Amino acid sequence: MRRNKIIYSLCVGDIQDAAEDELNRKLTEEELKKVINRVGDYISWYDAIELTLSELNLEPAEEEDE
Repeated sequence: MRRNKIIYSLCVGDIQDAAEDELNRKLTEEELKKVINRVGDYISWYDAIELTLSELNLEPAEEEDE
C-alpha cells in the first residue's frame, strides 16, 4: 500500500454539519476559515491509531535474542 495514501480526511461539509448540530446554523466564511485553521490542533491522530491497534489486539513484533 502507498505510504502517503490518505485514509481519513475532513471536508467543509463535515465541519458545517457539526456546526449545524452544535450551533443550529452554518458557519460564515470567516468562521469557517478559523475552524479550518485550528481543527487539526484538536485531533490526536497518534492516539486514534494507538487505540485502534489495541482494540484490534494486534501483537507486537517478537524481540530478537542478542
